[in-house]
Amino acid sequence: MHRLFALIIALILVGTSALPVFASETDFADENPTAEGPCELESYGEMAFQSEVGPDKVYFPQTGHHLADDFLDYWRNNGGLYQFGYPLTEEITEDGRTVQYFERAVFEYHADHSPEWRVLLRRLGADQTRDRRDEAGFQPVSGRDDNATRFFPQTNHRLSHGFKTYWEQNGGLRIFGYPISEEFTEDDRTVQYFERARFEWHPEHRGTRYEILLGHLGRVAAQEAGVDTSPVDRISGVDNYHPDLWYVPAPPPPPAPTVRPPAGAPSNASKWIEVDLTNQRVRAWERDRVVFTSTAATGRPAVPTLRGTFRTYMHLRYGDMAGWTPDRGSYSLTNVPYIMYYDRGYAIHGTYWHQNFGTPQSAGCVNLPTSNAGWIYNWAPVGTLVYVHGRTPGT
Repeated sequence: MHRLFALIIALILVGTSALPVFASETDFADENPTAEGPCELESYGEMAFQSEVGPDKVYFPQTGHHLADDFLDYWRNNGGLYQFGYPLTEEITEDGRTVQYFERAVFEYHADHSPEWRVLLRRLGADQTRDRRDEAGFQPVSGRDDNATRFFPQTNHRLSHGFKTYWEQNGGLRIFGYPISEEFTEDDRTVQYFERARFEWHPEHRGTRYEILLGHLGRVAAQEAGVDTSPVDRISGVDNYHPDLWYVPAPPPPPAPTVRPPAGAPSNASKWIEVDLTNQRVRAWERDRVVFTSTAATGRPAVPTLRGTFRTYMHLRYGDMAGWTPDRGSYSLTNVPYIMYYDRGYAIHGTYWHQNFGTPQSAGCVNLPTSNAGWIYNWAPVGTLVYVHGRTPGT
């Protein structure tokens, strides 16, 4: 129902420069930006944000398998069900390594790697096309980078248009590896192979998050290896998977702030959110007392975050965002967490695709570390006042 309602609203909006998939008009924006007082720099250190807490093992009744620990963290943090599909096996050992099969991938645990590289996807794209390198689609080509195409001299293949956007916004080299083919037609569908995946274009889902999907290479690998995909009984006490099993706990009391509510702020409100463009910071206030603070990444100079006083009008635990900007072209983001829309397509939300907080980075929204966004999302009811002020660095 949320998706249907948001989609209808999004279709009504025309001409918004940075429009998420879920967006709506609001009547709460002031006609004129609020008057500014002198910008006031912070004089206390960064507050430690709280991490999400939740189970370390879950069960998927759809396939009858568990997912736990590092593999669960990797699955959740890199696209989850949409990207990798359901688990097809429990964790098993192959060639002395712990692995787990999914519909679209095989996870491998490399204990000798640094923490961020301990979970890797098996090179299924390369493995399953090893005998096809003489086919036309796998022949190396020459090329160069331009607005729509990226050329990889490492494999002498190109990445263009929708596949390029998907690769860049869903993990890139770290998740998928290099392209090892050009786009070509396979079984009446446009596909492209990468070291660890196959991209598929589904024009029947044009304009939705399902327009580009990963092929079921994990399922093929399981069949070829003859691994047992039979369902197992759910372990007693383990929850069935649901994204809402994870939450952000209340933070410790903040240090005494030395900032005061800025001029024109709604400091008589019981709860309000301040977006400080000058300092690239978001603060949660209860009247004139700061209860939480976080670094942020607001709109780039080409697509600035608008100043004014607004109210949040739609909160979504997860949502998809897409749009176009004059400096970077089109973008499409899936499973954006902890979204609080406050002005048309502008929102405060969690961010998993970059860590450049403290620097203007977004297409107009207010990017926060995911855990910080989760705390504010749980603290702020729909209708919370949002006060945006200051000057974007670089403008």
